[in-house]
Amino acid sequence: MGVGALDLVVVVMGIAERRARERAQRHADILDAAWRVATDIGWAAFSVEQVAAQAELGRATVYGYFESLEALVLELAKEALEELSERLEKADALAEALDVPVRFSQQRPAAFSLLFPPAPDPRPHFSNEKLNEVRSEASALIGRLQRLAERSGTALPADSRSAAAFVAGISMAGAFVPELRASTTLRHRFQDFCLKTGNSQK
Repeated sequence: MGVGALDLVVVVMGIAERRARERAQRHADILDAAWRVATDIGWAAFSVEQVAAQAELGRATVYGYFESLEALVLELAKEALEELSERLEKADALAEALDVPVRFSQQRPAAFSLLFPPAPDPRPHFSNEKLNEVRSEASALIGRLQRLAERSGTALPADSRSAAAFVAGISMAGAFVPELRASTTLRHRFQDFCLKTGNSQK
């Protein structure tokens, strides 16, 4: 291969790498815009048109990265699941871990409500099988707090599924019950009471 041909290959590779970086950046920008839309107006009014306007892009451009609204929502759900998982992994103590859902709901309300919708949404892009799989995984992550509870000496129901549901219920109550959500002191008293009650009934 001559010098001229080699130079051409380098130029072509450089252009391809630059375009790949630009595409990855635009993909990330669209997701960022989508989160802003979901946070500002909620999922009920969420649409590709709203996302395109927020990203200052044409509707067709957004569809060039996400083939449908369903695909965009699914990608957002996967991002939310990853963030939830990271938060749970960073929680060292049981009390901190039990508070992950409520902290997540307070700091990232749109992400939390996408994973844990307060009511069923019949629209296809919010009720499809793939999205439900992501939501099931999110619920399973909360259920796995039982392992942390067991390591802390908490006596749980003997059945593993019941134990996971017990701990998940204690944790999720903090995100859904307004009084527990508003008061850390009350929430921790509630969590301690439930765990101690579980111990006493073992």
